[in-house]
Amino acid sequence: MQLIKNYFPSLSYLDPASEAEFRLYLVASTRHIAQRLALVCVALMLLFSITDILVGDSWYSLGNLSRYTAAGLILLYALTNKTLNAEQWLQGWLGISALVILLLSITFYGSSLYYGKLGEGGPMVVAFAIAAIPIFNLQQKILLWLQLTTAVLYLKYCTVIDTGWSVFYLIITILLCLSWQRQFDRLLRSQFKTVRLEQQKAETDQLTGLLNRRSFEQRLQEKLQSLQAGQQLSLGLLDIDYFKRYNDHYGHLDGDLVLVQLSRLLSADPTLLVVRFGGEEFILVEQHNADISTSLLQLPDKLAAMAIPHKNSPFGVVTASIGIITLNYPASGYQSGQLMHQADQLLYQAKQQGRNQARQQFLN
Repeated sequence: MQLIKNYFPSLSYLDPASEAEFRLYLVASTRHIAQRLALVCVALMLLFSITDILVGDSWYSLGNLSRYTAAGLILLYALTNKTLNAEQWLQGWLGISALVILLLSITFYGSSLYYGKLGEGGPMVVAFAIAAIPIFNLQQKILLWLQLTTAVLYLKYCTVIDTGWSVFYLIITILLCLSWQRQFDRLLRSQFKTVRLEQQKAETDQLTGLLNRRSFEQRLQEKLQSLQAGQQLSLGLLDIDYFKRYNDHYGHLDGDLVLVQLSRLLSADPTLLVVRFGGEEFILVEQHNADISTSLLQLPDKLAAMAIPHKNSPFGVVTASIGIITLNYPASGYQSGQLMHQADQLLYQAKQQGRNQARQQFLN
């Protein structure tokens, strides 16, 4: 079982969470290509019907009617699927592809009745067309190829139609496409891992492992837009008290260790968005129920409770101050610069009033 699993990159190359993220990435990056490919398929099917009509076939023959139906299904789905999310969109196209293969199999049957045999070209073209669809992985394409092969085998063994070498050339085509598709699946996932790694490096602070300022804007907007009725969003700007004195007395290496310890404390809650803003400042964003106080208020006490010695502080330990802005739903109209400015004002007030405390303000 493991050997079979290892053959499919979508089952073995990435961990399940990364594979799900990759599927969303693949759909987003190839959505327009898939739409254009669908329109090309519609045009080709109509062209084949016109060609058959020109050589004497009826426009309402079984083969042509099947092509019209297949083209209509593709066109209808291509024009009406814009409201679907990535997973629904992908599954929809998989279903449409299966229906189209069924209709094309009927076309093969109708054409073979008209010409007296089934040529090799039709099934091979469909097999290559399946291979060209960028959004499907190897096992999804295998299902479609198996459906196509089953249809051709049915025509060979369950009808009097002469299929000639159709099955042989179809199987050769599919085997070639299988090898290519496996390498292509690995290549796409390898590229995705590289891109994601580079993105993580660009968006991550090297010392603490937290997100950096560059990544903050987009994630804050996502939080604001995802806020729901009955929730609040709290944004805090936290600054370590007397941190310059700490570095002057203990040295910058020990100062870096304090930043790492504080980062671990802040990131212990997976629901918090934690960003190192620069130096000893951190941004924290929390979505919480409106009837519950934000946990950001407790951070000064939690840091003081760690009891990290600080001889040049009046508190005797490392402490921090934080300014917190809390927004009610809906909050999508606010800009990060406006929120950061008000949080900075509250942080300044906390510093002026003695440090080692939190100051909070609610915005309507």
